[in-house]
Amino acid sequence: MKLIRFIGVLMALAVFFSLAPVAMADEDTVTGSFTPLNVLPTVTAVNIYDSGNSTITNVSPQVYYFVKISAGDGNTIDDIDQIDVHLFLDASGTDPVSPGSGNVTSCGILTWDKDGGGNEWTIDAGTSVTWSVVSANCTKPSNMMAAIGEWIFVMRVGKVATETPAAGNWDVYGEAIDGSGSGDLYTRDKEMLWYGEIATSATAPFGGVNNGSGFADNVNEVTDISVTYISNGNFDQLVKSDATWDGVTFTADYDSTGTCDDPQEFSLMAYDSDVFGSAVQVDTTGVNIDNTGTQTDEDGIDITVNTLWLKIALVFSNDTYSGNIVYIIADR
Repeated sequence: MKLIRFIGVLMALAVFFSLAPVAMADEDTVTGSFTPLNVLPTVTAVNIYDSGNSTITNVSPQVYYFVKISAGDGNTIDDIDQIDVHLFLDASGTDPVSPGSGNVTSCGILTWDKDGGGNEWTIDAGTSVTWSVVSANCTKPSNMMAAIGEWIFVMRVGKVATETPAAGNWDVYGEAIDGSGSGDLYTRDKEMLWYGEIATSATAPFGGVNNGSGFADNVNEVTDISVTYISNGNFDQLVKSDATWDGVTFTADYDSTGTCDDPQEFSLMAYDSDVFGSAVQVDTTGVNIDNTGTQTDEDGIDITVNTLWLKIALVFSNDTYSGNIVYIIADR
């Protein structure tokens, strides 16, 4: 009887297990998502380099330089929309912030604009026509999917970017901008060197002069000699003469003392107006006729009444003599 019950229990268990489900592998999908937050760009270096790839302290107007800025972005540098570099005057040497706008004498702003199209590389220096950027030679990073890259501007500073001979200096400000903000960096204390430029198309035809004549008001005088001076700082006006003037047959010798005691000697006096009483004896190295010049605009200042007075010795061979009278702009 017990055996029959045991067999019954076994059969019941067999039926139970035969109805239990068979274990097997299965899967379903849960969708995950995340969005990296926009990381502000950073500027890690900005400086000015010469053609030998060395950083410079002294900047000369009208010389080409390479302005390099290294910028990064955690969303890749392709996220950077704009790179700006400001070269600006710090007149008192107190390390101010950039003025933020271009000015012919005090600030040049270089810009790389990712969406600039044909104007990807530009410069703003107010009304200047002598600050420039050479777009064809500027470069951006070759791999815009990198985390950091270098932009290089090829540029030159304008003619009247203010000279800084004393406490003042020039600073460099670099900024990288994306859709959420910007990162920036300053490099301080560059010196702007003196720049001067001069131009004239005048001539000084004294015409026929009497032997032994000269150095008197309205005698052997040529006036209205126009000379244009351009400078980024204080300057002097100088004049000199060639040591000899040549004739067809004979030669005239310049006398820096103005006495003209010997045959074939001649001499000049000069001033930047037609006032003979203020005239200065000219030599062959450069004599100062005005030491009051100050910074000009890019068009320069025109001195239109420069005047010359000629003296020649009592004994002089008949000929037509010509030579160079050189007007000079010099740092003061």
